Amino acid sequence: MFHTSTRPRTHTTTDPDLDATDTTACETPCHTDDPSRQSNSLPLDVAERSFELLMRGPQPLSVDGGRLGHGLPARMIPLDDLRAMLLHPACSRTTRDHVWRHLIGQARTQRGAWMLATVVLAIPMLHRLTAALADKISVDREELEAEVLACYMEAVCRVNLAWSHPVLRLSRLTQFAVLRAYAPERPDLLADPDRNDCEQQALTYPAGHPDLLLAQAVRQGVITAQDAQMIGSTRLESIPLSSYCRHRGLLYCTALKRRQRAEKALYQALLNGDL
Repeated sequence: MFHTSTRPRTHTTTDPDLDATDTTACETPCHTDDPSRQSNSLPLDVAERSFELLMRGPQPLSVDGGRLGHGLPARMIPLDDLRAMLLHPACSRTTRDHVWRHLIGQARTQRGAWMLATVVLAIPMLHRLTAALADKISVDREELEAEVLACYMEAVCRVNLAWSHPVLRLSRLTQFAVLRAYAPERPDLLADPDRNDCEQQALTYPAGHPDLLLAQAVRQGVITAQDAQMIGSTRLESIPLSSYCRHRGLLYCTALKRRQRAEKALYQALLNGDL
């Protein structure tokens, strides 16, 4: 249902309010005078710039408004135009939810540019969420945005599309995942988020000997020595993961995923009594 448009990027005269109004004036600004958001290296700013470059190409990602229906103009709609339409007051919640379900479906199957699109179309929500989390979590802005971004992309892959208000669900899943990552019990390993509430019990390293547990896990092949070093540095020594990655030339999102997999392996080993 989604296509890459080969048409010139001009607006046709159509009847719906979403197309008749100059929607570009209705976009919510993604940048403020907040000094913490001035750095061009912040993850959400990088995503925004990448999307802008993507949409400048001769074949920008587009949706077929005629096939999607729900009040959208019956033409190919580039995603930057779609973004403005979804933010416009004339866009109903039903239309917004319908479009978001399709965007999420494309992100799951096509990944790449479509995943980037779901990030950027949710930028206003992600900035609000990051600002709210900054009041609860004492980490630098770059690390927090990277964590929010990684958790959001995981939420895109996990959210139940049968639920109503998919964007709200994405926000809640992302917020929950970030708060778990920075829980006050750190370096405790928290319960698997997919378990039922009755099974959600925090699982911690043995008191006073977390380094020995990590060494044992390496010897038994539960995790690698590199994973143990990363967990030890970022969880036990409280070195920010962003700093750890910079000093070693690692990609933050890759390291975050690796740490999450390693901690899940540790959780299962502890749960099974193997450690």
